[in-house]
Amino acid sequence: MKILLSVLMFFSFFSNSETEPLQGNTKNFETIDQDAFLQNLSQYLDSSFTFAATGDILVHDYLYEDVQTEDGYDFVSRVESVAPYLQQQDLVFLNQETPIGGEELGLSGYPTFNTPEEVADLLSYFNADIVNLANNHTLDRSAEGIAATTENLKERDIDYVGANVSEEDKDRDRIFNVNGIDVGFLAYTYGTNGIPVPEGQEYLVNLIDMPSIVEDIEQLRNKVDVLIVSYHQGIEYDEFPRDEHIPEYHSMAEAGADIIVGSHPHTLQPIEHYEREDGSEAVIAYSMSNFLSAQQTLNTRLGGILEVTVKQEGENIDVGDVRFMPTYVDSNEYEDFYLQPLDAMDMTDVYSDVSEHMTSYSDKVVVVPYLD
Repeated sequence: MKILLSVLMFFSFFSNSETEPLQGNTKNFETIDQDAFLQNLSQYLDSSFTFAATGDILVHDYLYEDVQTEDGYDFVSRVESVAPYLQQQDLVFLNQETPIGGEELGLSGYPTFNTPEEVADLLSYFNADIVNLANNHTLDRSAEGIAATTENLKERDIDYVGANVSEEDKDRDRIFNVNGIDVGFLAYTYGTNGIPVPEGQEYLVNLIDMPSIVEDIEQLRNKVDVLIVSYHQGIEYDEFPRDEHIPEYHSMAEAGADIIVGSHPHTLQPIEHYEREDGSEAVIAYSMSNFLSAQQTLNTRLGGILEVTVKQEGENIDVGDVRFMPTYVDSNEYEDFYLQPLDAMDMTDVYSDVSEHMTSYSDKVVVVPYLD
């Protein structure tokens, strides 16, 4: 988009120039119709796309053992009722909570995870464009686990943010062009469950340091039209963000983050339309809970898909159109896991409670049974 604006300025300059044409060797060029040019360009200046994000893909040993077959691990068949609502989106962002190191690194569950390579196939089936790797389990299999995870993602053409294999990787901008709109991603975590970051390898995981985060946002903001931040922070199982954490989200929004996707509590927390000091809005989903896991309480089974329709009119960005589709991980205790739309579960009271909860910070958020 920024290139297109430069082209427009370039064209405008020369179209208004009174300089005499150069003499000498000339060729016949077709005259450019400025009105037609601007009309064609307007489709890029006024554009939109749908962005979707989910909560944690937290693959416990109960889960991968339940989907194991003679040929490997079939996660895909357990999510077919929900996947189409991600597959229809223009840009999909997921939180991959557990390393994808495969059997070579030894599969394991809580508290130090490592999951089958087929989890990357699941992400691909979900239509993931980019996943967050910055969380408290990033170092569960040390640098080797990060390398294996990122390699499995690359093989499926999925980008990642929040964990890195080198300084060069850490410095790499994560930018997508969607319908002519440049979208940048950043991601951070509060910590790594007490596992120290190896000396000299600080690049492995992006840890929360607010002054550095604000600087990162301001630098990337100059390169993109829309900026999305993944923020792994908060208190597990809290249904609302703590008062001491809310200013961190607001600081990121003021610095230039347009959409902030929170994770770590494993429960749903409300979505806020935050009004910046300049009057523009940012969307903050404080916690998206779990999307797929083996946790068994009602709140940890509940998750959902956040959908934001991003609209660009000239240089103005609007992220105000927000919908949320609740989901539910159904199981027979620790067997027969299936990801379902909450509306399909005949849990009317729960659906009503989720709707009220997710809109308690903003009446602009629309909770829908299905994204169509």
